Amino acid sequence: MRGGSLSRRLLLLSLAAVAVVWVASSIFAVVRVRHEAGELLDAHLVQAAAMLHARVGDDVDESELEHAPELHRYARGLAFQVWDEGRKLRLHSANAPDTRLSPQERGFSDVESGGRAWRVYSSLDRKGRVLVQVAEERRARDRIAGSVAGALLLPMIVGLPVLGLLIWLALRSGLKPLVALGRDVAVRDPDNLQPLEAADAPREVGPLVASLNGLFGRLRQSIDHERRFNADAAHELRTPLAGVRAQAEVALGASADAERTHALRQVIAGCDRAARLVDQMLTLARLDPKRTLAGGARFDLAAVARDAIAEIAPAGHARGVDVALDASPAQIVGDPALVAILLRNLLDNAIRHGPAGTTVEVGVQAVAGGAELVVTDQGPGVPPEERDRLGERFHRVLGTGETGSGLGLSIVRRIAELHHAEVAFGAAPSGRGFAARVRFARR
Repeated sequence: MRGGSLSRRLLLLSLAAVAVVWVASSIFAVVRVRHEAGELLDAHLVQAAAMLHARVGDDVDESELEHAPELHRYARGLAFQVWDEGRKLRLHSANAPDTRLSPQERGFSDVESGGRAWRVYSSLDRKGRVLVQVAEERRARDRIAGSVAGALLLPMIVGLPVLGLLIWLALRSGLKPLVALGRDVAVRDPDNLQPLEAADAPREVGPLVASLNGLFGRLRQSIDHERRFNADAAHELRTPLAGVRAQAEVALGASADAERTHALRQVIAGCDRAARLVDQMLTLARLDPKRTLAGGARFDLAAVARDAIAEIAPAGHARGVDVALDASPAQIVGDPALVAILLRNLLDNAIRHGPAGTTVEVGVQAVAGGAELVVTDQGPGVPPEERDRLGERFHRVLGTGETGSGLGLSIVRRIAELHHAEVAFGAAPSGRGFAARVRFARR
C-alpha cells in the first residue's frame, strides 16, 4: 500500500479491525445462542415430562395403547413415550418408536434412533412405576438455534457496508485539514518560502507543519546564502579577469619585448589567481551540501601533515619560505582527504603572508581528548579586532599587501565544522606572526 491513498489505507485498516471484532463477536454469539437455546429446550423437555406425569397418573387405561394425537405443530421434531413398570408401553406420540427412546431412566441423554439423533429426558414417578421419556430431534434444535443466530447476525452483515460508508465519510472529514495543507503547498509559488499557518491545524498535523516550516526556513537561508555567494563570487572574478584583459591589451600594444614579456607574465599570474579562486569556490560548493561526514576513518594526522607539506613545499621555496614540521603520532577520525585540503589552505595562507627567508612551522601533537594542529608564520599577523571575521567568505584583512579571495580560511572553518573541530586564530607564540590552531576531538 506504499504510495497509495491515506484515506483508503485508514478505511481498509478500520474495516479490517471491525471485521475481526465482528467475526469474533459472531462466533461468540453463535456459541452462546446454541448453549442458551439448548438450556431453554431442555427446560421445555422437563416441563413436558412433568405435564405427561400429571396427565397419565398411576392408572393407564388399555385403550390408551392407541397412538396419542400429535400435541404440537412441530410434533415431527418432538416425541414422547409413557412406560408402565419400565416394560409396557402405555402411551406414545405418532413419531415415537415402539422401543424405549433411551436406556436411561432419569436425566438427559443423547441417542440415535431410526437414523435420527435425539435429545431425550427420562423421568420416573415417585413410585418408580411410570417412566416418561420426552425427546426432541437434534436437527430441530439446530434449526431453532440457527434461526436465532441468523436473526442476530443478519443486521451485522447488512450493517457492515453501511459502517464502511460511515467510516469513509468520517475519514474524509477528518483528513480535510491535511488535504487543505497539501493544496496550500501545491499551489505555492516556488519563491514563496514563508511559514505555513499552523493556528487552525489539528494537533496531530502540528508536527508536520512545524517540520515543513523548519524546512522552508532552512531553504530560505540556503537560497539567501547562495545568492550572496554568487554575487560576491561574480565580483571577485571580475577583478582578476579585468586585470588579465588589461595586461593582454598592454601586451598587444607593447613595442618592446621586455614590456610585452612583463605583461604576459602578469596575464599568467592573473589566470593563476582566477583559477585558484574558481578552485576554492568549487571546494566550498562541494562542502556546503555536506551536513555531516558520511562515515569516517581513523588515520594519523601527522602522516597527512607530512604529505601536505611535501605537496606545497615547492610553492614555498619559490617564495623563499621554508616549511618545518614538528609532529608526533596523533590519531583522529574523519575524512583524510578533507583534512589534507584544510591543511593545504592553512599552509598556502601562511606562505603567502610569510616574508622571504622565514619559516612556516607546522606542529601536530596528541592532546587530552584528541589532537591539535598548529600552523604558524612570521608575517605581519592579524589585528585582534579582525580575527573574529577571519573565515568569512571574501573577507580580506587590509594592509597585508597580499592578494587573495578570502576563501581559504572559509574552507578551513567549514571542514573543521564537519569534523566537529575547534578553530582558533591568534598571534604566534613569539609575538610576531600569525597562528592558526585546529583541535580535533577524539571520537
